[in-house]
Amino acid sequence: MNIVFTFTWMKPKEKLPKLNRVADVLKKKKVTQRALAQKLGISDNAMCSICKQRAQPLERLFEIADILGVSVTEIINVEYKPTKR
Repeated sequence: MNIVFTFTWMKPKEKLPKLNRVADVLKKKKVTQRALAQKLGISDNAMCSICKQRAQPLERLFEIADILGVSVTEIINVEYKPTKR
């Protein structure tokens, strides 16, 4: 079962909250989005959505951490605090 959170309530030009740090870890590890997408068996577009904060598939974030050899706390932004609306 895949759990995916998407943000449809936000205004188009509003910046998405940084819930994961996948793009940062990829850059640090010098791994491309395409290479990681291939290892996960997902499309480049799906990987791009994760890196750009448009999708937050929790199960995949654990897989990504395992593939990149990092703790899941390095992938998930544990410091994120939602703002009140």
